Amino acid sequence: MLLEPTAGQGQSLVKKLDDLENYLKALEYHPRVGICLDTCHVFAAGHDISVQGGMRATIDLLVQIAGIERFQLVHANDSMDVCGALKDRHQNLGDGHIGLDPFKELLAHPAVANAPLILETPGLEEKHGPEVALLKKLRG
Repeated sequence: MLLEPTAGQGQSLVKKLDDLENYLKALEYHPRVGICLDTCHVFAAGHDISVQGGMRATIDLLVQIAGIERFQLVHANDSMDVCGALKDRHQNLGDGHIGLDPFKELLAHPAVANAPLILETPGLEEKHGPEVALLKKLRG
């Protein structure tokens, strides 16, 4: 089971990354419970990953709370809204308020090395192909 922090809208169970700890405790840190990081969600919830070092600091916090072994999936999206807006409105990479540099930090972080990455950006295949190529370029 993967826990995915939400953008914070409505009656969210997990909004800020710090909220994860209570759920992990309630689940007795079961070894089959992992974490999915959605870049739009954490940004919308108030973690400013758009600034230099922000993505790295956010992933470091996630690892500190849950452990690197629980970091199991990434949903990669930019955001139509500003940081802390509590709105889950995905945008194509580089076309929103997060920008591209944070995705370079994301892909360079050791915790992400073995985690699958899923694009959840708007558009059909004509957008996703170039975004996959862009992510490969950012990875270096």
